[in-house]
Amino acid sequence: MGVFKLKKGYDIPLQGSAVRRIEKVLKITAIAVQPIDFRGMRPGMKVEIGDTVKRGSVLFVDKQRPDIVFRSPASGTVREIVRGERRVIQRVIIDVDADSSESFENFSKAQIGALATDQAKKILLNSGLWPTLRQRPFSRIADLDKAPKSIFISAVDSAPLQAETDMLLEGREQDFQLGIDFLAKLTDGKIHLSVSAKTEAFFSKVEGVEMHHFSGPHPAGNVGVQIHHIDRIQASDLVWYISPRHVAQIGNFLIEGEYPGSKTYALTGSELTNRHYVKATEGALISELVADPISTSTQRVISGNVLTGRQSEAVGFYDDMITVIPEPKGRRFMGWLQLGFNANSFWPMFLSKLTPKKKLAPDTDMNGEERAFVSTGEYEKLVPMDVLPVHLCKAVLVEDIELMEQLGIYEVAPEDFALCSYICPSKIEFGDIIEQGIIAMEKEG
Repeated sequence: MGVFKLKKGYDIPLQGSAVRRIEKVLKITAIAVQPIDFRGMRPGMKVEIGDTVKRGSVLFVDKQRPDIVFRSPASGTVREIVRGERRVIQRVIIDVDADSSESFENFSKAQIGALATDQAKKILLNSGLWPTLRQRPFSRIADLDKAPKSIFISAVDSAPLQAETDMLLEGREQDFQLGIDFLAKLTDGKIHLSVSAKTEAFFSKVEGVEMHHFSGPHPAGNVGVQIHHIDRIQASDLVWYISPRHVAQIGNFLIEGEYPGSKTYALTGSELTNRHYVKATEGALISELVADPISTSTQRVISGNVLTGRQSEAVGFYDDMITVIPEPKGRRFMGWLQLGFNANSFWPMFLSKLTPKKKLAPDTDMNGEERAFVSTGEYEKLVPMDVLPVHLCKAVLVEDIELMEQLGIYEVAPEDFALCSYICPSKIEFGDIIEQGIIAMEKEG
């Protein structure tokens, strides 16, 4: 076991974590499947408004790679296909009715062990669960034609108010092990499973993985940080990664022979009074998962965590949590001149710095707008990688491809720089700049 104690990073002291209790949502009337969840994917629709679908029916495919299919997590009728700018498909909304499912071949543990790599790929592609696998570089759906040198699974819950992995997988230990056995067919390299003190016991009996223990502040749980410390990638390397929940979904599909449409969500955020875990259909609308009344004028509803999540009406494919935080009701009186007993800041600007463990409920106020950038030397304290965030962003802005490569663009994703954006007094969106750099590298091939 590799043991990694990271010191760089920062844990934002937020109120609103979910209590360790799972409830079942009695009725979901509609779901949304969102092509925008899949980076760089252009959907080719296979259904139209008014079509009836089963759980497991194909909704759309990747136009560039038609073998990658996306299936419905529930049965019902296609109500709406929502388009955005330039008619880009944002989401497919399905009105849910009585559950009916497409049938697939199921497999025993012995049959999984006897699969060849090509057979395993075909099964996963047909299942509609291939998009659960993503790759570095570039954080997009895994390439069909190239084998990864290793596969990474992060069970380190370090993001603000993050859903606890053992709660998301409660009662699914067998499914998880079958998923691991199956993933072993897709690579000649190792499967790396990273755990923390909270999750180590849950995964202690898992076979077929190389276990690593990570501790330290966020972003210790980011898979990019773990890849950097365990098995660094270069320009020609390819690494796949997948969430523990999706590993269990693959295992469930193999043993049941049905598309797994159920999912556990964490309800978090200071604006919610009922904060716990709920089990419901994947892609459920947030309004049907949250018992508290929601006002979009005074509250921000986020699919995911506060650093990397997206304001949305439905929970994203890769998200396991919903966060609801307050929207500002107007400008603060005296602004930054306030003493700030209840205002969190990475910088020693407020008296809240004297009580670093006190949980706070900040709103979405940016406290200013983008301005001239001032390099402080503090950003390097938040990225536990051999990467210089300011220098890399400057290389992206001047479109210096060679310098971007030298500074580690292949190793990073926007999520790895979210804390830099959070503390930046100039309000620079580091993640957007990194995304711009990744797009430039993809165009270079």
